[in-house]
Amino acid sequence: MIVEYIIETIKALKKDKPLIIVFDGVDTSGKTTLANSVFESMQEQKLFNPLRIQIDKFHNSRNVRIQKGDLSPEGFFYDSFDHKAIFQNIINPIKISYGKLISQKYDYRIEEEIKPIEVSITNNTIILFDGIFMNRDEFYQKWDLSIFLDVSFDTVLKRALKRDIDLFGDKDTIKKRYLIKYIPGQKIYLEKCKPLERADIVIDNNDYLNPKLLKKWTQE
Repeated sequence: MIVEYIIETIKALKKDKPLIIVFDGVDTSGKTTLANSVFESMQEQKLFNPLRIQIDKFHNSRNVRIQKGDLSPEGFFYDSFDHKAIFQNIINPIKISYGKLISQKYDYRIEEEIKPIEVSITNNTIILFDGIFMNRDEFYQKWDLSIFLDVSFDTVLKRALKRDIDLFGDKDTIKKRYLIKYIPGQKIYLEKCKPLERADIVIDNNDYLNPKLLKKWTQE
């Protein structure tokens, strides 16, 4: 199974230092579900010290996110997340200081700064970090393992119409936002950053019940 394969890969990677494992993919590709499954399995097996982090807790404030327009694909790709905060609170503490990290900063659903959660880092810390745009130029060389979940944009829209009804209220609004903003923004990412090439592992996740491993991690 995919979860077991990822855990075995983490074991092969593990040295006497903390690691950052990222779960990348377009919207609705199943990143959070897979990351949660790996986390739960690691906890059950008492493997290392796994910690779940989501890029959704590092959004920019709304005025920054929509500075290019509320439906701008470029704004979605370039302005959604606080990259400086991700470096300061997650990447640098893991890669440089080995001190403490901050696992959340901003909640876009309530548009407010949220109480920081400070976590001590040990050599056994394994960050399971999921989100969109994780293999962008600023980040991709910072991860110890990058997993990309590949799905078609037809699958994205089909899933979004079910998943995002509470967020946007009706299917017409969901369809509009995905066709004008989110899918074109993801296309910018795919074309500019080529995450399927940068990722260490690629999974076809069009069928949640039958994921297919398209690219395996190779040890350097």
